Amino acid sequence: MERLSFGAEAAFTPREDLLEGVTVAPLTARPASGCPVKAAIFRVAPNGRIARHPATFPQILAVLEGRGRVSGADGELNPIAAGEAVFWAAGEEHETRTESGMTALILEAEELQPWRHPS
Repeated sequence: MERLSFGAEAAFTPREDLLEGVTVAPLTARPASGCPVKAAIFRVAPNGRIARHPATFPQILAVLEGRGRVSGADGELNPIAAGEAVFWAAGEEHETRTESGMTALILEAEELQPWRHPS
């Protein structure tokens, strides 16, 4: 067993224009290492955001704490809160914002698909 830390002390502030008030604590190796899945904890400070951009790969954002708003291809911001998740397809334009702060698990993988409850 190997323990991983994703607390605030394990996070870094990325140097990307898309991220405002965001720290990232990676859980998986860098994609260049051959790891097929990218997973990280994103902490978005109050009034922070992940600016609108296309998803490089299919992506799931699962809110662990807090609340915010997310948009997809239509650009319409919809509320999201702890216990909820969204899926964006590869290439889909999307954005995440929060007024009060939010912690989310973000997963990205080439073949990622969301769970859909059988009808």
